[in-house]
Amino acid sequence: MIINNEEKANASAWQNFTQELCKRRSDIRPPEPLSLSAWANKYAVLSKETSAQTGRFRSFAYQDGMMDAITDPSVTYVSVMKSARVGYTKILDHVVGYYLAHDPSPILVVQPRVEDAEDYSKTEIAPMLRDTPVLAEISGDPKAKNSNQTILKKTFLNGANLTLVGANSPGGFRRITCRIILFDEVDGYPSGGAGVEGDQIALGTKRSETFWNRKIVLGSTPTVKGTSRIEKSFGDSDQRYYYVPCPHCGEYQILEWGGPDTPYGIKWDKDENGNGLPDTAYYVCRHNGCMIHHNEKPGIVKRGEWRATKPFKGHAGFHIWAGYSLFPNAAWKYLVAEWLRVKNDPLMRQTFINLVLGEPYEDRGEKALSERKLLERCEVFAAEVPDGVAVLTAGIDTQDDRFEIEIVGWGRNEESWSIAYDVIEGDLETDEPWKRLDMYLKQVWRRADGRGFTIMAACMDSGGHHTQQVYEFSKARIGRRIWAIKGESARGGKRSPVWPTKKPTPRTKSSFKPIILGVNAAKDTIRGRLHIDPPPPGEASASYMHFPADRDLNYFSQLLAERSVLKESGGQRFRVWEQLPGRANEALDCRVYSYAALCGLLHMGLKLNALVTSITENPGRLLPAPAEPEEKISLQYPGVIIQEPEKPKRKSMSQLLPS
Repeated sequence: MIINNEEKANASAWQNFTQELCKRRSDIRPPEPLSLSAWANKYAVLSKETSAQTGRFRSFAYQDGMMDAITDPSVTYVSVMKSARVGYTKILDHVVGYYLAHDPSPILVVQPRVEDAEDYSKTEIAPMLRDTPVLAEISGDPKAKNSNQTILKKTFLNGANLTLVGANSPGGFRRITCRIILFDEVDGYPSGGAGVEGDQIALGTKRSETFWNRKIVLGSTPTVKGTSRIEKSFGDSDQRYYYVPCPHCGEYQILEWGGPDTPYGIKWDKDENGNGLPDTAYYVCRHNGCMIHHNEKPGIVKRGEWRATKPFKGHAGFHIWAGYSLFPNAAWKYLVAEWLRVKNDPLMRQTFINLVLGEPYEDRGEKALSERKLLERCEVFAAEVPDGVAVLTAGIDTQDDRFEIEIVGWGRNEESWSIAYDVIEGDLETDEPWKRLDMYLKQVWRRADGRGFTIMAACMDSGGHHTQQVYEFSKARIGRRIWAIKGESARGGKRSPVWPTKKPTPRTKSSFKPIILGVNAAKDTIRGRLHIDPPPPGEASASYMHFPADRDLNYFSQLLAERSVLKESGGQRFRVWEQLPGRANEALDCRVYSYAALCGLLHMGLKLNALVTSITENPGRLLPAPAEPEEKISLQYPGVIIQEPEKPKRKSMSQLLPS
């Protein structure tokens, strides 16, 4: 049989057609049925930018349950209340990868701020698209001129797309329709919502209403009990906890931190002085008191299982904390060491509870604190300035007819001593009380050995009816770090840092603006520190507040004159500090301003602990003792004055630090 050229051409064309048809059929063939955990373990690749170990991803057992709930058809909402160090960011990455490559869908990722969204795109998404082959195949060339892959908006060859927004962007949720909505670190979203647009979670969720198979995922470390978004969302779920078997008795249980009064949980030995020994950390079984060693943790975590504690109604919720984590830096001994470092510091203790235990912090400031109990803690100081003090700051509250001033001494780890509380009365429309205030702030305060301190910084309230006079007073004393301040608006429970983190506007005599303080955060700190128990006599205690014997009930009544109140507005819950009816609060304001002055110094570069060490080793840094005993004229008029130079020079922070 003779085959001519035409027949050969036809045969070749048919062969090419059938090959192309097979290829096309494989393209349109439904994807293999894979759960998210199966997909991640089969396809996901860890990048060098985001993981200490690169290469194929291998999940921890507790991660599988969280991932598979997201791809479970019966689940619409997923809430994950978590600590750090449990691998949640990787779960989020795999959700994005799965719904880009395996089940192509429009995806929306909501980060707390636009900057966070950009950072997540650059540090997590971009390396994942580059290093995971099934994602690289659909990404196209990101460097092409017509590329549709920007930092916050990416489209893919298979029709999937990814949008990233910041919860602080009012217009970020407009003109978006997505099936998969991922809300990350929801407790970090601005408390006032996305501006005039409203609550960010409600806005984002609305973007998915047209999809019958939508997925809404919320994940976050919690913050404060009662105001935490993730706590509320987890409370609306079926509340799943990870149960692990005791390797000795076989009883299943949740891993818990425990406490000094619980017979179960993470425990550790102590030395003869009562100091904790983190390297001895172990776990005590809740059921039979079995001792579980850390090297047994991988085995019990592998055999663990998620169990719901409430009925399932389409909303799966998970709680996971660092005690389960198999990352090396989450070994029980390291968690114990962290706890021993922070247990006496309210702010650091909250950080531990949030970021290690993955639990909302119950603000102890909400519990009753007795003025009389605080009065009973007053001490007789050995001198005007007790040993241990390295820095003096002042807080000045401006009233219509007086200044109220507190001088606070600060030592190692922000242990503090109330050195003086005085009132300068007078008509603030005249120069006379301002002159007395200036003299007071130049006073020398002495230790038992006679060596002296002057005030390193002061914050002065510029609210009320004397704003311009406060501005003028502060302008003339810039070199002495006398700062005019205003408290930020407390609407919406806003909690900015006590001292602004942005580079301040230059404060010169020709250009002057007050410093805006985060007073809510300052009051949180002060109330928390008032709850710290007194240390044994002669011992130091981080952040503990010492008071001298001349303080009275009225002082402590003012110090406790405000309470933290839970409010709700626009679907959001938040806490604000409210003054109790009929109670003066000048002492609280003075302490807030004095603490803010310390925060300002720390922001400028002061190393408080290093300064304490330097003064201890070299007392000659302080002002010398006077040749003859000094006598203060009155509480309002200082007895020793340092003459102010004609042109005060601004000192750099390096001049204030130990050499």
